[in-house]
Amino acid sequence: MQAGFVTEKQQSESDDSGKNVLLIAYYFPPMGGSGVQRPVKLAKYLPSFGWNPVILVPEPGAYYHFDESLAQEISELKIPPVRVKARTLFHAAAGIAGVGQLKVQPQEWKTRLLSFITSWFFVPDNKTAWIKPALEQAAKLIREHNIKAVIATAPPYSNLLIAARIREAFHIPVIMDFRDEWLQSHWVSYPTSWHFRRMQQTEQAALSRADYVTVVNEAYRDSISRRMPGPKQKRIQVIPNGYDPADFEGAEVTQTGSGTPETDSKHQKVFTLLHSGRFYSGIQPDDLLEAVHRFLQNHPEKRKCFRLAFQGGLTDTHQQQIKKLDLEDVTRDYGYLPHKKAVRNLMQADALFLTLGHIPQIEAVTPGKLFEYIGSGKPVLAYLPEGISQKLLQGYGACFLADLGAKQQQYRALKALFFAWEKDRLPQPDPEYCRQFSRIEIAAAFGKILDQLRLRES
Repeated sequence: MQAGFVTEKQQSESDDSGKNVLLIAYYFPPMGGSGVQRPVKLAKYLPSFGWNPVILVPEPGAYYHFDESLAQEISELKIPPVRVKARTLFHAAAGIAGVGQLKVQPQEWKTRLLSFITSWFFVPDNKTAWIKPALEQAAKLIREHNIKAVIATAPPYSNLLIAARIREAFHIPVIMDFRDEWLQSHWVSYPTSWHFRRMQQTEQAALSRADYVTVVNEAYRDSISRRMPGPKQKRIQVIPNGYDPADFEGAEVTQTGSGTPETDSKHQKVFTLLHSGRFYSGIQPDDLLEAVHRFLQNHPEKRKCFRLAFQGGLTDTHQQQIKKLDLEDVTRDYGYLPHKKAVRNLMQADALFLTLGHIPQIEAVTPGKLFEYIGSGKPVLAYLPEGISQKLLQGYGACFLADLGAKQQQYRALKALFFAWEKDRLPQPDPEYCRQFSRIEIAAAFGKILDQLRLRES
């Protein structure tokens, strides 16, 4: 029995008739970014399917962005999120500053350096110091709310270790939700073969205690199912990321495709191509910038009606590249925006841009922004490798695709997109295809699994 855990007898003494599920997340409002969306929307819509989320999260600590606009998403919850005092490096940094949350924007090389250093000392990740206080708080929540099941979403993978220990101590069914791969994740590096073996053992131990595993795409399902021990291979299901229809309500979209279309000094409509989200090492806007530069060189008369917009923040290196390619006058950098404003910009753009980089396992990645692009119904220009994301966009239909590194193909895709817009012939997506990625449908899928697990345990 873990220190701080209540007994099963004590647990039963506080039984009530509610179907309460413990939702364990690390990234949660007031934190911003794509990592918070899945747990927030799950908490929002699970009650519609008979399950009340009891949310266990750490205090925010140090993070690159906070989004207060998401506060409304959690203000309507039946049970407010329960926050614990974590002891990670990020919480220590906030503590030294004397605050509960600390906004930090380190340069990319510093982020990579921190990741490299901590990979030597922490398995599975540098969030392990929140495991113990989370377990102690989980014990109280299990007693107070008669928890019937647990959902833990990762990364960080420390969340799954918390869930595994709860399963071992309380025999409460556990769903382990993978937003990314684990052992073979393109975000994880191993300093030595020992670290790889240790991670492999840690993953196996966690998966052995999962009653059900959910993953965001088929590639993760195939790879993780091969590593799941024994008959548990049958209990794995793809539940993709998605978009919340409510986020898009109220956006006024004109027939030209923009909410408030930009115009030039002569009141001619202006084409806006928007990229949403941050760029990371290996995933950069260089190919797009070069394609736009070439297009405007070949069609200088289109310069006044072409805008290239970014939301999520450009680095100094990006700005230097934009200047070098003489694109400063056509580029807009909105920086990091609250989610509500970011969605509004999606609706006001004429087309959206997506790219992935030359990174191992990148063909298996489905970035969260892809599903909000789908929710917007806007055409997508995408420079992608063959893989899951490309397949999803092909099903979406309203897309202009080019391979990574294929400069001529990328230029032609951009050119085709612009002239389709100019002639009011932009392709339209398949509404039925889009609907399957609604956060409501996703919560329904989780609710069905929870009902199955409850029946099995009864």
